[in-house]
Amino acid sequence: MNITREPKGELSAYLKLELVPQDYEGKVAEELKNYRKKVTMHGFRPGQVPMGIVKKMYGQAVLMDQINKIVAESITNYIKENKIDILGHALPVPEEEKKSEYDFENPGNFTMWFEIGLAPEFSIDLAGIKTTAYHVVATDEQIDKHQESICRRYGVVSSPETAGAADTLGGELFELDEEGNIKEGGINTKTSIAIDLIALKTIQKQFIGKKVGDTVDFEIQKAFKNKADLSSMLNIKEEELANIAPKFRFRIDSITHVEPAVPGEDLYAKAYPGVEIKDETAFREQMRKEIEGYYKQHSDKKLFVDTVDKIIDNTKFDLPMDFIKRWVISETNREAEEKKQEPINDIPEEELKQIERSLRWDLIQNKITAQYEVKLEMQDLRDFYKNRVLAQYFPVNAEDEESKKRIEAFIDSMMKNEEEVKRVYDMVFEEKLTALFMEKTQMETKDVNMDEFVAILQKDGTKK
Repeated sequence: MNITREPKGELSAYLKLELVPQDYEGKVAEELKNYRKKVTMHGFRPGQVPMGIVKKMYGQAVLMDQINKIVAESITNYIKENKIDILGHALPVPEEEKKSEYDFENPGNFTMWFEIGLAPEFSIDLAGIKTTAYHVVATDEQIDKHQESICRRYGVVSSPETAGAADTLGGELFELDEEGNIKEGGINTKTSIAIDLIALKTIQKQFIGKKVGDTVDFEIQKAFKNKADLSSMLNIKEEELANIAPKFRFRIDSITHVEPAVPGEDLYAKAYPGVEIKDETAFREQMRKEIEGYYKQHSDKKLFVDTVDKIIDNTKFDLPMDFIKRWVISETNREAEEKKQEPINDIPEEELKQIERSLRWDLIQNKITAQYEVKLEMQDLRDFYKNRVLAQYFPVNAEDEESKKRIEAFIDSMMKNEEEVKRVYDMVFEEKLTALFMEKTQMETKDVNMDEFVAILQKDGTKK
């Protein structure tokens, strides 16, 4: 067996494979022996069907299978041994370009032509990239609202006889018809309503003073103007809201009142266990850190996406797009065949541009990983699970051996899920790249409030 390489263009090449009978006859004969052991035919004992019959029945299929295996293995080894950095995988060359010569009915010498796409040479200069990191500053109003939420979360719960303005009602919603009766086949769902979250004061007053068993008829879309929240409450899709009746009836099954906790060391310890907080100033500072920490995840994500876009735009290199297009079509049709779907002959221009950009980032990311020695160990994933997942449910820095064993067992269980490990791997790797970008690029930090940051995200969304 012989493989030779011929240039096609700057970023593509031909591979010529030449096989002689000695390369495949032994493997074909061995595989036919295995077939003979399994073949059953009337008039012959199992495993005793004459080889001539077996060869007539399966010879050509076995030959094709063995040739394909030899070719695939040979190309892989050739690329590895010659340290060729390729894109995708080798593709058969069209007959009009290079003619392969083979005859499976009368096997002899085989000559097969393949094309490979070559990865381009390029350099990365993170120092030349200018980026903007947004620091979302928590406002006093946000901190006040967060404190109210914490006080309610750790407040004293009671069940008063009549509903007050700050109470939550549990019950059942019924869609009404035009006559004000419960609509036959209409929406009927159990839910809860926080009176102070109702949009209109006039509708809030309809609920205040009511008791368990009372009902209230009200215009639901005036009461709850957020479509996402309302569709969730009614357990329907947002687009279905346009078809619901204007009025609903709510039957009160329970009334819950929360007397907010009073700020003090007892509340501080419950809200932030393990953090020493002695006064309101430290309490507000801790809340500020929590709010800003939440937004930091989103601002870091924006920094990552923006930086990736700039790196792609600033890192120039050519790609063998004709080869890439053929390769993508080949892969798409292979998957279509497996799913018994129709093959494609072309790729829309816009989709091809997206594929090209994604491929560019894959190449750039590999270069960055090697150039800056970005490494990700399994321990990084275990630390993520421990400090970012399990820490939400119980303290992970326990000193006793029993707790440590339980935590490690939880992590072992999570890491058995391959899809979950892949998801977390991507998240942790992105965090490492973001930290690298912060260190190596020309990064400017801008302080913005929540509304300004949301406006920036929305503006970016309209550009895409």
